[in-house]
Amino acid sequence: MAKKHLLIVDSDAKALRVMEVSLRKAGFSVTTANGGADALEKAKISPPELIVSDTAMPGMDGFTFCREVKKTAALAHVPFFFLSAEKSIAHRVRGIELGVEEYLTKPIYIKEIITRIKILFEKLDKESIGGQDARARFTGDLADMGVVDLIQSLEVARKSGVVNFERDDGETGVIYARDGRIVDAEVGHLHGERAVYRLLVWSRGSFEITFGPVDREGVISLPTQNLLMEGMRRLDEWGRLLEQLPPLNTRFDVDDEEIASRLAEIPDEANEVLRALDGRRTLMQVIDKTDFGDLEALSFVSKLYFEGLIFDVETHHEEPTTSIPDVIPLPETPTTETKPEVDSFSLDDLPPAIGDLYTPEMGILFDESAPVPLEDEEKKKT
Repeated sequence: MAKKHLLIVDSDAKALRVMEVSLRKAGFSVTTANGGADALEKAKISPPELIVSDTAMPGMDGFTFCREVKKTAALAHVPFFFLSAEKSIAHRVRGIELGVEEYLTKPIYIKEIITRIKILFEKLDKESIGGQDARARFTGDLADMGVVDLIQSLEVARKSGVVNFERDDGETGVIYARDGRIVDAEVGHLHGERAVYRLLVWSRGSFEITFGPVDREGVISLPTQNLLMEGMRRLDEWGRLLEQLPPLNTRFDVDDEEIASRLAEIPDEANEVLRALDGRRTLMQVIDKTDFGDLEALSFVSKLYFEGLIFDVETHHEEPTTSIPDVIPLPETPTTETKPEVDSFSLDDLPPAIGDLYTPEMGILFDESAPVPLEDEEKKKT
C-alpha cells in the first residue's frame, strides 16, 4: 500500500523537524514548508492527502493559507488540520468557519497527532468504500470549548450540521443545527429543549461536528439566543441547588413515618420523585427517571430533603434507644464495715516517720504506737 502523503507547515524549524522525523517513522510520506506561501506552492505542485499547518506564521498565516487551499479546485478536497499554540475561542471559530477537520493545540504529544491522522484516513477509506462523500468535521474537547461556545459559534457562522458529544463516563448526546439555529437535541430519553439544558451541564468529554445539510424536524421553537439565555438561567439555579445538597452520586431513601404524618402537605406532583427515591438510585438517576425537567426534579428533591422527608442512606443512622430492663434491680447492699471519720489533713503537716506509715488503702492515719510530736501532747492537755 502506498504511503499517505502529508504536507506539514510551521515557521518553527525545530518543531517542523520533529514533526517530519516522527511522521516518517510512523509510515507517512512527508513534505515540509516553513510558511503559507511556500506551502501553497508545494501543494499545487504535488497535492497532499492531508495538510497539517500552524496558524501563526510570518507573511501568509495559517488561516489565509487554508482559505487559499479551499479556493483552489485541485486542493479543496484535501483534509486540513490546524496545530496551534493559540487556544482562544475566536481562533477555534475561525477554524470552524474554514471547515478544518481538527484544531489541535500545543503542547501536544506526537503520538496523539499520529493517532488522529490515522483515524482520519480510516474514516476516509471507509467512506470511499461505501461510496459516500466525506463531509467536513471538527473535533475538540469540552474543557477547551464548552457547549455554550459551540452553540454560539454555530449561530455566528450560520452553520448546519450535527454535533455529537461523549462524556468521560461514556454518556452521549447530540445537537442538530440548521443555518446556525438549534432545531433539536437528544440526551438519553430527553429531547428538544430539555436535552439542550442537560448538555449545558456537561463540562468534561469530547465533541465532533459534522457539517452538512440536516434532515431533521424542528422541535425547538425558541431562537438560539433565547434558548441559551433560558439555559444559562437554569444552569445558575442548578448550581445554587447543588451547593446545598449532597453530591449527585448520593443515594436517598424516603422516611416513611414522616411522609405518612405529613401526607396532606405533599403535592401530587412530588409522588413521581418520591417513587424514584428507593435508596438504590443516585440523585442523578432519580432525576433521569422522572418526566420532569432536570431543574424541576432537583427542586423537588431539595424541598423533600430540607423538610426531612428523605435522607442520605450512607450517612443516616437510627437513634440509639435506651433498653429498659425486665426486672428492676435491688439497690446495692452497703457494706457493714465502716471507716473511721477523720479530720482533713495534709501529709505535709505530719513528721516524715508518721507520713511514711500512711497508706490510703488502709483507711487509717498512723499506728497508735508511733510517737506523737511534743507540741501535739501539749495541745491535748489544754
